[in-house]
Amino acid sequence: MEKEDDILSKRKFQNASGINLGNFMLDSVDETQEEEVTEEVDEEVTDVAVGELGELFSRSNTPERINRDGTVNAAPEIDTVTEYAMEGEKRLHLGLMISMIVVWSAIGTIVGTVPFFGYEFSAIGLLLMAGFGIWLGENWIPNERMHLLGVTWVIISMKLLYGLAISAYSWGWIGDTELGLALLGLVGVNIAIAQHHDEDSIAAQAALVLLAIGSAAGATYGQEGVAVMIGLGTLLLHGLAYFRKSGNLASLGIAVTYLWIGLHAISNDWVLFGIDIIPFEDELLLFLLMFGVTGINAIMATRFAEAENWFSLAFKGMGLGKPGLWSVSVGLGMVGALLAIASNRLETGYAIAQLILLISAFGPSYLVVRGENWSKLQRYALWPAPILLAVLILMVRGIIEPPFSEPWSIYAVFSAGITAMALLNHQHAVSDHVLWIGSIVAAILLTLLIPAEETAFARTLLLCQFIVWAGLGVLAVQRASPSLAGTAVLAPWVWLFLFTSNLENRLVSVDLIPINIAETDLTLYMLLLIGIQVPLNMKLGDTGVNLAGRLAGLSELSARMRDSGNLRLWNISFITILSTLLFISNPGIIPWYGITSIMGVILIYHSVAMRMDRHQGTPRTILVAWSITALILQWRFGFGAIWIALLGLSSVLIVSWSEDNAKRLERGEKLSHQALLPEKLITTCLGFIALMMMLIALDEPLISTLSGSGTLPNDTTNLRLASIASIMTVGGLYLPRAATLEKLLPSAIASIAVLVTVGLAAISFDDDLTLGLASISFVLTGVWLAAQGEIRSRLNQVSERDQRIEKYLDRTTEKEKEVEGSQPQSNIRMVDAELLQLAEKQEKRSRRRSSSGEYDLIVGDIHHKPTIVISFISITLLIGIYFSWISGESLLAISMASFISILFIGIARWRAEQVNLQLPDIMGIESPVAVTMAGLTLIQIAGRLGDSNVQLEQQWELLVLLGALILLAVISLVGRKDLGLRIPSALEGIVLLMLSSRLLTSLMGVDSIQLIPTFSNENSWIIPVWSMEAFLVSAVLLFEWVESERIKRELGDHRGAVGRFAWAVMIISISFGVAGVIAGIFALKNAIKWIQPAVPLGVGLFLPISWNALGNWIDILDETTAIFAIIIGFIGLATAITCTVVKNEVWIPTGLWLGHLLIPAGAFSQYEHTTVLMMVAVLAVSTTSWLIGVITLRRAWRIFGALDLLLAWIIAGILILAGATELMILIMLLATAVLLGLVTWLGQKFEQEIATT
Repeated sequence: MEKEDDILSKRKFQNASGINLGNFMLDSVDETQEEEVTEEVDEEVTDVAVGELGELFSRSNTPERINRDGTVNAAPEIDTVTEYAMEGEKRLHLGLMISMIVVWSAIGTIVGTVPFFGYEFSAIGLLLMAGFGIWLGENWIPNERMHLLGVTWVIISMKLLYGLAISAYSWGWIGDTELGLALLGLVGVNIAIAQHHDEDSIAAQAALVLLAIGSAAGATYGQEGVAVMIGLGTLLLHGLAYFRKSGNLASLGIAVTYLWIGLHAISNDWVLFGIDIIPFEDELLLFLLMFGVTGINAIMATRFAEAENWFSLAFKGMGLGKPGLWSVSVGLGMVGALLAIASNRLETGYAIAQLILLISAFGPSYLVVRGENWSKLQRYALWPAPILLAVLILMVRGIIEPPFSEPWSIYAVFSAGITAMALLNHQHAVSDHVLWIGSIVAAILLTLLIPAEETAFARTLLLCQFIVWAGLGVLAVQRASPSLAGTAVLAPWVWLFLFTSNLENRLVSVDLIPINIAETDLTLYMLLLIGIQVPLNMKLGDTGVNLAGRLAGLSELSARMRDSGNLRLWNISFITILSTLLFISNPGIIPWYGITSIMGVILIYHSVAMRMDRHQGTPRTILVAWSITALILQWRFGFGAIWIALLGLSSVLIVSWSEDNAKRLERGEKLSHQALLPEKLITTCLGFIALMMMLIALDEPLISTLSGSGTLPNDTTNLRLASIASIMTVGGLYLPRAATLEKLLPSAIASIAVLVTVGLAAISFDDDLTLGLASISFVLTGVWLAAQGEIRSRLNQVSERDQRIEKYLDRTTEKEKEVEGSQPQSNIRMVDAELLQLAEKQEKRSRRRSSSGEYDLIVGDIHHKPTIVISFISITLLIGIYFSWISGESLLAISMASFISILFIGIARWRAEQVNLQLPDIMGIESPVAVTMAGLTLIQIAGRLGDSNVQLEQQWELLVLLGALILLAVISLVGRKDLGLRIPSALEGIVLLMLSSRLLTSLMGVDSIQLIPTFSNENSWIIPVWSMEAFLVSAVLLFEWVESERIKRELGDHRGAVGRFAWAVMIISISFGVAGVIAGIFALKNAIKWIQPAVPLGVGLFLPISWNALGNWIDILDETTAIFAIIIGFIGLATAITCTVVKNEVWIPTGLWLGHLLIPAGAFSQYEHTTVLMMVAVLAVSTTSWLIGVITLRRAWRIFGALDLLLAWIIAGILILAGATELMILIMLLATAVLLGLVTWLGQKFEQEIATT
């Protein structure tokens, strides 16, 4: 039982009388954290050729792992965090292996190129290094744990042997022929070792080296030698693949051979890694090489279509699905093949022949993989091919005269016809994946093959592109395919994004692919593309981008985006069009009527679709995205009246649809998509119209003008039209609905902002007619709102309060009767769901305010909403901001705005007391007070920025602002009984606003964030600066007194780690040192009390700022900030060591992070370059982290210790390289190799043991 004095003390602490600093609110409650779940989507794909390639688009009814209520149907086998924890050590050792390869290769390079003791010594060294690696591989490859490390050593060793052969040639020991024979012999040895160890990666090394040898052979044997060697390399790769039954080698062969051919085809006598890439000058030779390689690749792709391979596993590891061998290898191979085609794009017939060659081979190959009978395809693929090739050779060599056109076109025509017959007769086997991928490839090929430098050819290119996308759209509708629909809608706009722009800024260089499209042609093409979207969106508009499981780590993001509806086809197509339009909108690219018609069509089209209830997107996304785009275009090109008129018209349509949905929702109908309430849409629309009018008021010169825009109305006419459209939107969209809106404040402020900006624009243009129209509209709007808005709001709140209390009392009476009439048979009690919801709201309120009375749980969330008062306060503040901006003087504006706003605040509090309601809060401060405080801060900022002759030492505005904020905070505390929560909120609000003021004015170059007290001796500097610091110290002490009183009375933590850290950081940021240090000390003390490790870490990182501020005016502390940071870092390390010893692990991460972040940074800052001190500091951090990680079995700190050790070696290397010899570098590399070898060896040997810790 508590003592009587303690009870009386607590009661006295809660009594209210004026500003009674002895009253605190009830116990606070701790925040609860919601557990986040991971979403994965597994899609069953039957296309063996394509594999498990996830759909980028899916229907809205696709089964999902995460339901909309947050539950899961089946828990995942392993979550992402656990997976990273289990695999982290393996990835660390894999990185060390890669580092070892680099280091060992660097050693070999130095040994082979720098003869320390003669060439013979270098050769012996390389042989010994290679032999050592092969010996390690011989011993480690059979061991399952050491297998990967052994293979790595063998590959390194073979690389050294190849390097030895090349070095022998450079030393003059052997000639060209001997070098070629030596390299071929080593390739044979490489293959033998691969067979001996049964390892694909070693065999792949041999084949790749052979291809490199083939490229090098071009310097001696010309293009014929290159072709023969590429052919031999292809046969070797695929021969090994067939002999070893290896999908890895088969996929690698398909991808690499085409890449090698493409490099030689497109080469302009390039030199890569010292190898001369000889171009193919003979078209027939290149075609024959591609013919042979394509035939072999098609056969191997068919033969190994279902085999495992490195590429598929790599895609799976990146979270992009698991494509089949056929698709991934052929897809990668097409990159090289397209290089070969692009090298001859100006010879259209030859390029088309190459393209048809690829299609004629891989088309039937795909059909066979899909299960079609090869015997039925032979007559299309096998028998005609050699005949057509023979005829082609005869025509090219002039033995046979072409009957029409030229040989390559004739071959392309006949081969294309035969291939088309095969595909059409078996079209049922073609999957959606192939169709949408094929359409993209077709668009790329059309771009490459059609020379669009002239306008006529560019028109042909656009027509062909439109045919492709329109055809794909028809197929999408017929098949009801989300993938086809998404591609048909988005891909053409991506093409425009890449290839259509001004010549200087085009994403794909005009030198590479020149395209010159007429402005009118581009406009019509874009309108036609919008036309394609109409049927697709109407039928498949619920299609959404499916990110679940596609990219590692984005599955939760996918679930959230899915539920938001932002990635439905309606929305994403809309945003894609706008993004493309922004990028290509430049003079000479699109005319003014093009940009306005496209913007108007897409907005009205989507608005009408919403009004017809056919739209599946979200209205806010549509309005916000379009409005942002219109603002950017208005800033660049103008057309403000057009954008405002379009936005107003579409908003009327969308809001009327939203009203219908709201009525349906009230009737209990279930809507098929998300619908926002009308007031949110009204606020959004009016807010953007106000911004558009503000741009007109600024009257800035346009960045550029579009073709034909000179015929549009002049500035004054544009202003009047925009003003009429704005006022009509307010009158037609907002005022008729004002009396029915539940939330008056946002929409009221938005409407008044529109009228105010119209008036400001009229003043800017000296247009009395528009100014009079704005004034009349403002008065009429104010009268309407006052009559229809706030009275209804107050009555509604009072009625809702009385109804809740009555309902609660009735329920309580009924339950009491039930309890009296029932027998106590069990302890089960019924829970009221509505009371639970109200309890959650009370829980959130209790952190910033106290109980409102006996029925706080029931009616505590009901407030008096002074919408009109806040609106007029906002207008007053906006006028003050404008006056401060144009005059550069904010003292008078702050004083007048404060006086007027205090009157309005008094009215608001009086009206709230009349109906026994409280005013709503913003961050624990009554909303009218909070709005006024923020507005006064903006006035002060505007005055500083608007003064062209502003001087840093003139800080009277700072003092006046501080005084006004303190006065407003005191007014907000008068008569409150929950001062224990209100005082910290008021202090935080003042400091936050002062910080915002200092930050913004400093960023604009007129102030500094931290004020140095000795900067000036003038009163305009000394008095405001010291007054500011005095307030900060007082605020810190008062805040700490509140904290101590809450602890004394055993009340809960009312701020948490984030709030406590934020308070300290705000004080540190604007204090000139004294208050910042005090705030940091108190924050550390309270963090220890509440066990909040994040607070010492954050405060420790910011404390050097306060120390630096002290050094700015205390000479003895000047230039000691770096040392102070190092001291804090070592204190952190000492704390971590101590906590490890005493087994108090909660503070270990804080100490280690302080050491990691402050010690190296402080060591570098002290001398501003890498030094021995910095290396020693990093080694100390590394040692501490690694040892603590081992002792506490923390994998993360072992990883950080390894990274720190690597950083220390980098620093040491920089120091040595500053004046190091080759021998010193070699010694360092050897030491690093030994270190990495030991670490990787131990890591692989004890992999399982380490992974379980």
